Amino acid sequence: MPVNQLIQREPKQLNRSFAISQQSGFGMIEVLVTVLVLAIGLLGVASTQVVSLQMNSQSQSRSQAVLLAEDMLDRVRAAPDNIGAYALGQGNAQGANSGACATSFVPANGSVPANDVAAWENNLACLLPAASRTVAVNGNTVTVTIDWDQNDPDMNPVVVRAQI
Repeated sequence: MPVNQLIQREPKQLNRSFAISQQSGFGMIEVLVTVLVLAIGLLGVASTQVVSLQMNSQSQSRSQAVLLAEDMLDRVRAAPDNIGAYALGQGNAQGANSGACATSFVPANGSVPANDVAAWENNLACLLPAASRTVAVNGNTVTVTIDWDQNDPDMNPVVVRAQI
């Protein structure tokens, strides 16, 4: 076919009904699958955030327990002549307000060890939920054990031991 005939020849008209039926795009199934995948991803991110907050709270409580144990050991070091007066058997921490936390605690003007123990137990009741404590004195070795409601049965109590 000569070139002139090609130029003058009009292009074939496409059958419009055929062109429309071949058209593609997003269908309802594709949109639903995309939403499902996105929802699963967002739920994964949300659960990771919840676990992170729980671990952060447990870490804060554990750090607070270590600081309280060290506080008791510092109180014992301040009065090395009367170490035995700091011994406390296994029991729940007793705050000054009928066993609960007293934010305006004032020592009862007893002996130094009695005031130290009362102040320390009040701090323990205020800072850790359902705390229990033991202060064991064996010669010049003092062991402070603090346990609290950790919401995890696999977590161990904090045990700090020092030689005075």
